[in-house]
Amino acid sequence: MTAKANRVNFSFFPTMKSRILTFLICCVAVSGLQASATETQRLKGVIDAAIEAVHGESCARLSDEEKQAKVRRVLESEYDLDVIIRRAIGRNWNLMKAPEQEQVLELVKQLLVKAYVKGMNGKSVPKVEMGETITITDKRIEIPSTIGIEGKTVKVLYRLGKMSSGWQIYDIVAEEISLVANYRQQIDDHFRKGNGQDLIDKLNELLTREDIDETIQL
Repeated sequence: MTAKANRVNFSFFPTMKSRILTFLICCVAVSGLQASATETQRLKGVIDAAIEAVHGESCARLSDEEKQAKVRRVLESEYDLDVIIRRAIGRNWNLMKAPEQEQVLELVKQLLVKAYVKGMNGKSVPKVEMGETITITDKRIEIPSTIGIEGKTVKVLYRLGKMSSGWQIYDIVAEEISLVANYRQQIDDHFRKGNGQDLIDKLNELLTREDIDETIQL
């Protein structure tokens, strides 16, 4: 124990290096905490704005199409929806031609927003509480939340990754069910027999339906 202590203090330079390293680690940790707090506030702001677009008094007279447009503007003002959609499509992305890829991205965005608005219509205003951010690595964080709606409480976990465009949501886990994994399984099943154009036709057909909600299946 004594020998170890002597080695640590034997020279000025190892001691100084140790202090510098400790200082840098603390700076990184504090920076990470600040980033996490900022991302939690950012996410909460987007969630609140999306709820306001459906339930707010100023939006009460808006048509469903106008609400959908408003919700989409809110989401895309802060997050790149392509990230989570591309992850859900997975390796099937390369089975489509470039024009098909663009069409699928656009149609899925429309479908998700329409399903959200239709699913929220007629329901009470959700109560959302954000939990403490979980830092996985310096490029991955998770933000837990609870959503109270219609007498039920749902646990939702948002997974974010740090990309060149900033922090982006790459998966959403509701009651331990991954949105990305759920839709990837459905898309995998589709491409075992179908192709990109078939998927586009299916998405277009779903968009014509009025009975869709947040439980929609591809």
